[in-house]
Amino acid sequence: MFSKTAGTLLKSQSSFSIISAFEKMKWVFLFLNLIHLVLESILFTLSIESLGRVIISTLLMLIAFSYQYRWCFNTSRKVLTQFHGFKLGNIAFYTISQREFDYANIKNIELKEVHNAKKVILHLKDAQHTQPSKQASISLKVKSSKIPSVVQQLRTNLLSQGINVIGQFGSENSKEWPSFGSVALDQDTVKAFIGINLFNSPVKRQFPVTLFMLPLPSQYFHRVWTPSYISCMIALFIIYSSQNFIAAIVVGLFGAGISAVRRKLICDEYYAFGASPITEIVISEEYLDIPAVYFKNKQAKQIKKTDIQSIDIEWNWYKSHSGELNDRYREPYVFNLNIDVENDSSLALAGQSFDSEKFVIALCELGYSATLTQIPKTPMAWRYYILGPLVVFLIGVIGYGLYMAYFRLIA
Repeated sequence: MFSKTAGTLLKSQSSFSIISAFEKMKWVFLFLNLIHLVLESILFTLSIESLGRVIISTLLMLIAFSYQYRWCFNTSRKVLTQFHGFKLGNIAFYTISQREFDYANIKNIELKEVHNAKKVILHLKDAQHTQPSKQASISLKVKSSKIPSVVQQLRTNLLSQGINVIGQFGSENSKEWPSFGSVALDQDTVKAFIGINLFNSPVKRQFPVTLFMLPLPSQYFHRVWTPSYISCMIALFIIYSSQNFIAAIVVGLFGAGISAVRRKLICDEYYAFGASPITEIVISEEYLDIPAVYFKNKQAKQIKKTDIQSIDIEWNWYKSHSGELNDRYREPYVFNLNIDVENDSSLALAGQSFDSEKFVIALCELGYSATLTQIPKTPMAWRYYILGPLVVFLIGVIGYGLYMAYFRLIA
């Protein structure tokens, strides 16, 4: 027999599960797909195409329903299982990640609020050689009015299994700074900026650069997106002429895929300049090795730590919007790392082209002087160029389905 608390805690006689905020997002997809399936059922005609659409919608709903990202406390086995994957009942047919911890190795579980996200954090005893990584935490999505009830249930169920619970939701990071301001880089600001459990692993010193993510000059913009323009026009024509939405989606995705491949080829040609350059940033206590792809003269440079006048890290919140729901998923996004070098021009490293968050940690740990500057810029703005047409497309499909259903009922 199962019982739920605010859709976040799931309890049975033999187990107690904490459901992540990310898993709960699947219900939005299920709701939209259910509307589509109902419309398909109303407009169903005995044909291979109609039957195929119904089967695809049903399969997608089944896959979405089976998605799980949760912690399960098994009271009989005395084991905590962190599961991320697809499971129906006790049968897991695809596992993305899974870790198990014996209760004897758990030091405590901490309740903490990080960047307005309610997090449950696992701490292991010192005898456990495997240190908990950043994945050893889970975010919860809870309405403000239900927080006391959820906290009480969490404490009661965990303490009943002999697991100590510390902290509380609402304990903000100790380091605060004003919006769109600058702060000096230190361990406190890094922890508040990126998150928790950052300093358990060795400092990363080598950062491969992804050429595909480097910015291209403006003259290449339309060359990259021309296949997408053409595929969108063909997709619109297919929808207008035959109302075959599946074919239109396939054509649109095909064009986007060609654009992605075209961008990679252009980036490889523009930045590799006919050779195989070293595309890796190296940081040490004495210097920074910056690959040639970041310089117009195509020459790699080694910058001594003593020659660096300042490092300014430009960032803003990713998925940061007003409203209780979106605030829970805030993550920092690094736009650029601007490095001013003595007797030399400044250098800008695009944050999306390498693991910039780990690079910020390395700067802090190796004693580089830097500042974190929040700027009023939207991270990954290209998301909206994809999300906007998708929303319009879904509204159009639902509207067309309702129109056809109404036309069929009155006919």
